[in-house]
Amino acid sequence: MVIDKNKMYNVQNRSASMVGYAIEERHITREFQPYETKTLPFWELEALSFQSGGRRLISDFLLIREAEVTESLNIPTQPEYYMNEKQIKDLLMTGSLDAFLDCLDFAPDGVIEIIKKMAVDLPLNDVSKRKALLDKTGFDVGKAIETLAPDEDEAPAAAAPKRRVQPASKTPGRRTAPNYKVVSQ
Repeated sequence: MVIDKNKMYNVQNRSASMVGYAIEERHITREFQPYETKTLPFWELEALSFQSGGRRLISDFLLIREAEVTESLNIPTQPEYYMNEKQIKDLLMTGSLDAFLDCLDFAPDGVIEIIKKMAVDLPLNDVSKRKALLDKTGFDVGKAIETLAPDEDEAPAAAAPKRRVQPASKTPGRRTAPNYKVVSQ
């Protein structure tokens, strides 16, 4: 398949961290903020794929929805590569355990990050999926939820205490002269 090298494609950073790269021959430096989408020409993606670590960056952290681009760049993809947040939420809430295990085995790092975040935010109540996530990634959903929960032994913030006796001096560190009643003779 021949692709027009100047055709523009949407490229999204699907990770929760900043992703960047430099193509020195073309004097290009790009930084993607978390979940940011940029429109890039095919020739730039091709040049990135020739850089050291560029193919891994595309396959694990960046998302290109057009399958013909990843095929042309020889980036191996599984169905999990194209998953969006709605599909991940459906997988966590109603998907089978086998589908979830397949996702953990074949999904790129960016999708795994979204799974971890959503497992805490939703929260993920399926114990077998929590255990599978812990076994595959070392991420304990229960501990993460527990860490984010407010401490039960802490009392709610009480109103600031009020003074019962007012200090003699309003300005700290200064002494005031005693109040004498002047009597005339």
